[in-house]
Amino acid sequence: MDVMEKLVINGSGSSKGGTFQSVEINGSGTVAGDVECETFSFHGTGKADGSVKAKAITINGSGKIQGDVDTESIRINGTGFIEGEVSAKQLKIAGSSTFGGTVKADGIVISGKAVMEADCETETFQSEGKCNISGLLNADQVKIKLSAGESDVREIGCRHLQVTGRKGMLTLLRLLPQPVLSAELIEGDVIELANTKAKTVRGNKVIIGPDCQIETVEYSGDYSCGPSASVKTCTRI
Repeated sequence: MDVMEKLVINGSGSSKGGTFQSVEINGSGTVAGDVECETFSFHGTGKADGSVKAKAITINGSGKIQGDVDTESIRINGTGFIEGEVSAKQLKIAGSSTFGGTVKADGIVISGKAVMEADCETETFQSEGKCNISGLLNADQVKIKLSAGESDVREIGCRHLQVTGRKGMLTLLRLLPQPVLSAELIEGDVIELANTKAKTVRGNKVIIGPDCQIETVEYSGDYSCGPSASVKTCTRI
């Protein structure tokens, strides 16, 4: 990139897109058009109505991007909404976020809440908050630590999946709902589940742990099922 001016929008101003060193939206500003920059940061309720190509994107407060995103890192601390497709090396979600298009990343870490309305493809996927994925989660390593309430992933395809449930005192006192992961299909090499409801679980090594309700298990190697788990049918393939 040749240039390099900084774009700062304060209050409710708006600016055309273009190529910048950095873009910063403070307040309820809007960038109209595609943007290419080193860093893009939202503070307040900013909006970008085109696509964004940047090294780093940070959303504090509430930020909305209507186009596609191509970046090395995204960090969402507040509320983020990205309508287009996302391509990133690292995606960290500490707040709440919604993704309308496909999400592709090297690594994803969720400590808040993420809603993905399409497929998600990543090397490593770690969630300690809530995740709702309407499509396929395709990853090498998936670690999901469930807190209160329900996470939902339609399909999971991975090499190694580990799901654990974390019950705090409020959950034990029934003041918060039980942690649970719901899925239609879980497929992988090594699958370790707890607090999971699934129609079909298929893998080489399958461990069904506490508080699981599984309709069908298909395994080719090792299989074990804990005493508080429910499996309707189990088949070695």
